[in-house]
Amino acid sequence: MSERRRGERVLIRVPIKVHSVDEGGRHINEEAEAIVVSRYGALIRLGAAPQKGATLEILNGFSQEIEKFRVVWVCGEAREGRYDVGVELVIARENFWGIRFPDPARQA
Repeated sequence: MSERRRGERVLIRVPIKVHSVDEGGRHINEEAEAIVVSRYGALIRLGAAPQKGATLEILNGFSQEIEKFRVVWVCGEAREGRYDVGVELVIARENFWGIRFPDPARQA
Protein backbone atom coordinates (compact mmCIF):
# COMPACT_ATOMS: atom_id res chain seq x y z
CA MET A 1 0.00 0.00 0.00
CA SER A 2 1.54 3.31 -1.02
CA GLU A 3 1.57 6.27 1.32
CA ARG A 4 -0.01 9.51 0.06
CA ARG A 5 1.61 12.75 1.11
CA ARG A 6 -0.24 16.03 1.45
CA GLY A 7 2.19 17.82 -0.82
CA GLU A 8 5.37 17.68 -2.80
CA ARG A 9 8.68 17.56 -1.00
CA VAL A 10 11.81 19.38 -2.07
CA LEU A 11 15.35 18.28 -1.19
CA ILE A 12 17.13 21.46 -0.10
CA ARG A 13 19.43 22.55 2.67
CA VAL A 14 18.14 25.52 4.62
CA PRO A 15 20.06 26.76 7.66
CA ILE A 16 17.72 27.13 10.62
CA LYS A 17 17.81 28.03 14.30
CA VAL A 18 15.58 26.02 16.62
CA HIS A 19 14.29 27.12 20.01
CA SER A 20 12.07 25.17 22.39
CA VAL A 21 11.50 24.44 26.05
CA ASP A 22 10.04 21.00 26.78
CA GLU A 23 7.72 19.99 29.63
CA GLY A 24 10.70 19.09 31.79
CA GLY A 25 12.21 22.57 31.37
CA ARG A 26 14.95 21.34 29.03
CA HIS A 27 15.95 23.99 26.50
CA ILE A 28 16.73 23.37 22.85
CA ASN A 29 18.49 26.36 21.34
CA GLU A 30 20.68 25.36 18.43
CA GLU A 31 21.66 25.93 14.85
CA ALA A 32 20.50 23.13 12.60
CA GLU A 33 19.31 22.53 9.05
CA ALA A 34 16.20 21.58 7.15
CA ILE A 35 17.05 18.94 4.56
CA VAL A 36 13.62 18.24 3.02
CA VAL A 37 10.79 20.78 2.96
CA SER A 38 7.15 20.90 1.91
CA ARG A 39 4.42 23.51 2.16
CA TYR A 40 3.29 21.76 5.39
CA GLY A 41 6.54 21.00 7.19
CA ALA A 42 10.07 19.67 6.95
CA LEU A 43 12.60 17.05 7.87
CA ILE A 44 15.22 18.72 10.03
CA ARG A 45 18.47 17.55 11.65
CA LEU A 46 19.04 18.43 15.29
CA GLY A 47 21.68 17.60 17.88
CA ALA A 48 18.98 17.17 20.54
CA ALA A 49 15.99 14.85 20.20
CA PRO A 50 12.77 16.73 21.04
CA GLN A 51 9.69 14.88 22.25
CA LYS A 52 6.97 14.01 19.77
CA GLY A 53 4.24 16.66 20.05
CA ALA A 54 6.64 19.37 21.24
CA THR A 55 6.38 22.84 19.72
CA LEU A 56 9.53 24.30 18.16
CA GLU A 57 10.16 27.85 17.01
CA ILE A 58 12.19 27.69 13.81
CA LEU A 59 14.03 30.64 12.29
CA ASN A 60 14.64 30.34 8.53
CA GLY A 61 18.31 31.30 8.10
CA PHE A 62 17.71 32.73 4.62
CA SER A 63 14.61 34.88 5.24
CA GLN A 64 15.06 35.43 9.02
CA GLU A 65 11.35 34.62 9.48
CA ILE A 66 10.16 32.58 12.47
CA GLU A 67 7.28 30.07 12.58
CA LYS A 68 6.04 27.49 15.09
CA PHE A 69 6.24 23.81 14.19
CA ARG A 70 4.99 20.67 15.91
CA VAL A 71 7.22 17.59 16.17
CA VAL A 72 5.46 14.67 14.46
CA TRP A 73 8.31 12.16 14.22
CA VAL A 74 11.75 11.62 15.77
CA CYS A 75 14.31 9.09 14.56
CA GLY A 76 15.17 6.73 17.42
CA GLU A 77 18.93 6.87 16.94
CA ALA A 78 21.28 9.72 16.16
CA ARG A 79 23.38 9.50 13.02
CA GLU A 80 26.66 11.37 13.11
CA GLY A 81 25.48 13.08 16.29
CA ARG A 82 22.23 14.39 14.76
CA TYR A 83 18.60 13.27 14.96
CA ASP A 84 16.24 13.36 11.99
CA VAL A 85 13.06 15.09 13.13
CA GLY A 86 9.81 15.48 11.18
CA VAL A 87 7.95 18.73 11.87
CA GLU A 88 4.74 20.31 10.60
CA LEU A 89 3.71 23.94 10.65
CA VAL A 90 1.29 24.76 13.47
CA ILE A 91 -0.45 27.24 11.15
CA ALA A 92 -0.03 26.37 7.47
CA ARG A 93 1.85 29.06 5.57
CA GLU A 94 2.59 28.83 1.89
CA ASN A 95 5.85 30.69 1.71
CA PHE A 96 7.98 29.99 4.81
CA TRP A 97 10.71 28.12 2.92
CA GLY A 98 10.90 30.63 0.05
CA ILE A 99 9.83 27.98 -2.48
CA ARG A 100 6.82 28.11 -4.74
CA PHE A 101 5.16 24.71 -4.47
CA PRO A 102 2.77 23.42 -7.16
CA ASP A 103 -0.94 24.10 -6.60
CA PRO A 104 -2.32 21.03 -4.74
CA ALA A 105 -5.56 21.14 -6.80
CA ARG A 106 -3.54 20.60 -9.99
CA GLN A 107 -1.81 17.52 -8.62
CA ALA A 108 -4.99 15.45 -8.21
